[in-house]
Amino acid sequence: MANSPSYSTGFRNALLDGSDMTTLFSVGFLDIYSGTQPADADATEGAGTKLAGITLPTPAFAASAAAGAIAKAGTWQDASADATGVAAWYRMYDSAHTLGASTTAIRIDGSVGLDTGAFDLEFDNVSFTATDPITVDTYSLTILLNP
Repeated sequence: MANSPSYSTGFRNALLDGSDMTTLFSVGFLDIYSGTQPADADATEGAGTKLAGITLPTPAFAASAAAGAIAKAGTWQDASADATGVAAWYRMYDSAHTLGASTTAIRIDGSVGLDTGAFDLEFDNVSFTATDPITVDTYSLTILLNP
């Protein structure tokens, strides 16, 4: 991916304390926004509009990683989008779903775009319409040793 996700301080600390991706985001949330992505995952969501909200399944990620990447597990879907707009970025939250600025919340931010391989989360159409279903077909997270 050309863009790199932003990891919150709380997420990094949870990993260093021994938590794993297969459980950190189980029954977590994936919110998809229009507007400008915040500077980092510790920042407030900003002025963008929340277009869709997905409750992540248990487990949210596959049980094992390969080559520094882990893939989504199960179905990630919002049966009815919240608003109409162009998706630009996402924030993944743990089950606490802590909004606003925080250095303890467990979150990942990333870019959203068309299926080109240049974005962290990709769709075949980023123009969302309120009440339409939104489904994430594929998603993987790669943590680079030397970004």
